[in-house]
Amino acid sequence: MTENKDLEAEIHPLKNDEVRNQDSNEVSNRHKEIKCKKLTKFGQLSRWRTATFFLFLFLCLIVVFAFSFIIPCPVRPVSQRTWNRTFENAVTYPFLTLWDVNKDKVTDVIFAFKDSSNTNINGSCAAEGLSFLCAYVAVLSGTNGSLLWQRALAEDVQHVQCGIENLGGTKSSGCLVIGIPHLLTAISSSSGETLWTLNASFAVDFSVIGPALILPDLDGDDVEDLLIFFRPADQVGSITKLIFLLLSGKSGDPIGKEVCHNITEGFVHFSPLIHITNTGAYYILFIQGSVQGVALKDLYAQATGIPLTASNLYAAFLKSDPEWEKKTDPVSRKIEIYSSRTAKYLQQVHVLGKNAGKLLISTNDTVQLLDGQSLQTYWHHNISQIQGVPVPGYFNKDGVFDFLIEDFIEKNKKKVTIVDGENGRILWEEDLIYRENCPKPSTVKTVSRSTFFFWGELPTQTNVSVPEDLTETRHYLYMIHPSHPNVILELSNSSENVVAFTTALFEQSRHACNVLLVGQPIGSEPGPLTITKQKLKEAISLSTVRRLNKGHDDFSDDEIKEYLYRMRYSS
Repeated sequence: MTENKDLEAEIHPLKNDEVRNQDSNEVSNRHKEIKCKKLTKFGQLSRWRTATFFLFLFLCLIVVFAFSFIIPCPVRPVSQRTWNRTFENAVTYPFLTLWDVNKDKVTDVIFAFKDSSNTNINGSCAAEGLSFLCAYVAVLSGTNGSLLWQRALAEDVQHVQCGIENLGGTKSSGCLVIGIPHLLTAISSSSGETLWTLNASFAVDFSVIGPALILPDLDGDDVEDLLIFFRPADQVGSITKLIFLLLSGKSGDPIGKEVCHNITEGFVHFSPLIHITNTGAYYILFIQGSVQGVALKDLYAQATGIPLTASNLYAAFLKSDPEWEKKTDPVSRKIEIYSSRTAKYLQQVHVLGKNAGKLLISTNDTVQLLDGQSLQTYWHHNISQIQGVPVPGYFNKDGVFDFLIEDFIEKNKKKVTIVDGENGRILWEEDLIYRENCPKPSTVKTVSRSTFFFWGELPTQTNVSVPEDLTETRHYLYMIHPSHPNVILELSNSSENVVAFTTALFEQSRHACNVLLVGQPIGSEPGPLTITKQKLKEAISLSTVRRLNKGHDDFSDDEIKEYLYRMRYSS
C-alpha cells in the first residue's frame, strides 16, 4: 500500500502541498501587480473626469448668473385693468381700429376725431399748417391709454386700415388713411409719419371709396399692392360708375390705368372683398344691388394692357377658375354671385382647408349662406329688417361659425338672434328695446366657443310699454355665453352717447377687453370725447346677472359670475 502511494506521488508530482502553495503565491503576486497598475490608471482618469465636470458646472453657473443679474431682462408692460382718456371740445368719427403699433405685444387703439382747441403742439393742425378744426388720427397705448402719436389730416376721415405689412417698403407695418373726397395716404404705424400720398391731380375728378383691398405683389417689388375704388366726384347719390385703380403698396404709384366699371343700380353699402376660389384664382367681389365679381386677372389685363400667359412672372396670382369662367359674362367679364337687387352686406366665412370657404350675404329681409366655390345655397334665414352686419362666433361646439343677427321687428323693438352656421336654425333669441344709434354687437372667442356682446335694453315690468319720445336714451351692454343660455350679464349702462364699441384680445390668450368711444359724432357741437378700455374680467366682476324666461338655471348669481370670470380667451 505504501509503495502504491509513493508511485502515485511520483506520477502526479504537482499535487503535493508545497508545490501548490508556491504556485499560489506567485499567481497572487502577479495579480496584485496588474491590479495596482489598473487602479492607478483608473484613478487618474476619474480625477480628470471630475475636474472636467466641475469646470463645466462652473461655466454654466457663470452663464446663469450673467443672464439673471448682469444682462437686464426685457420689461413686460403692465396693462392696467381699466383706463380712460378724455379730449375736451372734440367730435369723433364712428369707428375704432385695433393694432399693436409699438410692438409691445399689447393691442393699441386707433381712432379719428376733430378737436376745437387750436394748439400748436407736434402733430396738430397749426403745426402742420392746416386749417383750424382739421381731422386727426391718433393712437392710444393699450397698456395705459397714453398718447403714442397723433397727426393732422387735410380732409375728413372716411376709413383707417392698419396692420398692412411692409407698406411703403418699410420692414414694419403701416396704416392706410382714406379721406373725403380725395385723400389717400400711407403712414407708419409706429410713428404716424407719411410714407406716400396718392397724387391729387389723378383723383381730382374722383372721390375715393373705402375700404381698400390688399392684393398680392403684382409689380415684383416684394410689397403687397392695393386695389382702390373711386366714384365720379359729381355723383353723390345713385352711382352709375365704379372706378378700379391698382396701386403699388411700396410707392403709391398706379399700376397701369384706371378701369371703369358700369353700375346698373346705385348702392348704399360698399363692402368689397377678395375671394380666392379652390383653384387659387383671385376675384374681386362687391355689391351693386346684386353681388358681382370681377377676376383679378381681367382687371390686371385691362389696367396694364399686358396679356396674361402661363409664362408671366406673376401668373401664380392671376389664375383662372374653369367653374367660375363658365359663369362669367363674355362681354362685361363680370360674374353674378347673387342676383337679389337688395343686397346690403357681404362677408367671407373661412373654412379650414378650403380657399373658397363660404359667403354670407345679407339683404334687408334675409340672411343667406352660399358655398364659396359652387355658389349653391346652404341655408337662408328670414328676418323683418336687418340692423347691421351679422357677427360671427361659436355658439355650439361643432367648430362652424354661427351668427348673431339684429333684426328690427317693430317700433322701439328689436330681436337679437343667434343662428346655427351649419343649417340656419335658431340657437338663441331675445327681444330687446331698441335705441337709436345703438352700437354694433361684438364677439370674442373662448377656448372652444365664443362670448357674445350686444346693446339694447331688456324689457321689464316697468318698461314693457316704451314711450315714443324717450326723455333719456340709456344704452345697456349685455353679455351671453352658451354655457348659460338662460342668463345674460348686464356689463354696463350709460346715458352717454356711445359712438363706437368693440371687444378684442389685447394680449394673446389672456387679456380680453371692451373698448368704448363715448362723445359727440361728427356734425354735432363739440364736447368731451372719452375712450375707455376695460378688462373683461373687471366688467364681469362688476356686472349684474339678468335671468331670462327661457328655463331654469341651477347656479347662483355669484357662481355664474365666478364661472365667466375664470373663463380663458384665445385668438
